Amino acid sequence: MDLKSKIADAAELVIRTHGLAKATTKEIAKTAGCSEGSLYNHFKSKDDLYLHILRGQLKNVMQALMSLREMSGKETVRSNLEKVARAGVSDYYQSMPLISSIFSEPGLLAQHREGFTARNEGPHRANEAVESYLLEEQKLGRLSEHVNPRSAADMLLGSCFQYAFQLNFLARPLSDEEQNAFVHRVLDTLFLGIGNE
Repeated sequence: MDLKSKIADAAELVIRTHGLAKATTKEIAKTAGCSEGSLYNHFKSKDDLYLHILRGQLKNVMQALMSLREMSGKETVRSNLEKVARAGVSDYYQSMPLISSIFSEPGLLAQHREGFTARNEGPHRANEAVESYLLEEQKLGRLSEHVNPRSAADMLLGSCFQYAFQLNFLARPLSDEEQNAFVHRVLDTLFLGIGNE
């Protein structure tokens, strides 16, 4: 593992253990087994390091969302959405402590928003990806025309995020069994409303 990755892993561990405000560069360097100066060879600041970590937290759900572009008309709508829901619950659960901590740092949150704007990214893009996929499935006749694709996307991803939040708040682990049961409950309920699978 290269030093940049070691520093990022150490920073994530320190932030999860002590919180963002108490995660000092000195403690991060100690955990990474390097000098404090080495951090600045790879990251401009502690905030830059934090944003680097945060961007890597949602890679599974982002991959699932990107693959939706190619899934219109393939497999079933439900199985395609199931992949997104599984990745969403897992990534949201893992990243929740980091995502939540950004709201306690207004300057960092503003910097994060600016970065999202510059890269044309943001949490709303996930919902737009699911919405776009569902619109394509409607055109193919695999999804009822009465379904509002954006509302269905919001319900799916919103429920995954809320569930991950609850588990983190209650300090409960996300087991495979619990994740499977949750995803099936959500999709069973969603498909009662949206029909065609």
